[in-house]
Amino acid sequence: MELEFPELKVAVEEKELGSSSIRVVKLVGRITNTNSQEFNRKFYKLLANSSQIMVFDLSELDYINSTGVAILFSIHYRARENGGRLVIGGLHNFLRKVFGLMDLPPELKLYPTLEEALEATESDLSN
Repeated sequence: MELEFPELKVAVEEKELGSSSIRVVKLVGRITNTNSQEFNRKFYKLLANSSQIMVFDLSELDYINSTGVAILFSIHYRARENGGRLVIGGLHNFLRKVFGLMDLPPELKLYPTLEEALEATESDLSN
């Protein structure tokens, strides 16, 4: 499934990881004031009552503003309320700096690559 916004594309793929089904969400482009509210609204509909684990791939996200970070935090909290979780991979240099400035929830896991995020998630699922 794909969602498209001004300056942002979102691809959602169901993936089997061990015996569990997860969602890999790839963000490409920029999260800015022009698209953040629509992204938030549409993505919340997609998440309604989802208890899945979501792994976000941010490797092609060129820019995120504070509103975008707040949206990722709200997705994280909503997923946890529904029994799922959010894992973030693909943190390039700019995103590492942005997230380094934030007071992250301790249970929100960040990884340099999508592959590392998937490996850690699979390891967590098998424990």
